[in-house]
Amino acid sequence: MKRIIDGKTYNTETATKVADAPWDEDWPEVFTTLYQTRHGAFFTHYGGETPQGDAYENIKPLEPQDAKTWLENNNFVDEVEKLFGEQPEAGEQDSRITVRIPDSLKTRIEGLAAANKQSLNAWIMRCLETCANAQSQSR
Repeated sequence: MKRIIDGKTYNTETATKVADAPWDEDWPEVFTTLYQTRHGAFFTHYGGETPQGDAYENIKPLEPQDAKTWLENNNFVDEVEKLFGEQPEAGEQDSRITVRIPDSLKTRIEGLAAANKQSLNAWIMRCLETCANAQSQSR
């Protein structure tokens, strides 16, 4: 399908199909597909059949944030991260601190982190959480 909207062409034949999703479980014959044009614009191509049996289809341009939301709402996690980068883990915002430690201690904790199959950062963060929780409970 090809449409010109606001002076821009949206063409399902030349765009890249990003993902397909059913519109509604009660209407399996209705479809929506997310596309990305060669120049990076997103649009959905959607359509189906009305309860009266009339077929329809259309194209709707999307802003990048709307395309991301569409992917998130339809559980296309890999596509979100492919197009929009790795998403932050849920929780509080990170802060950065610098701690100076002896090289010998650094070597020891790197070994402990590796033995636990964790990154050094994750291992240190868990240690700090454990210590902070113990201190909080002892008061």
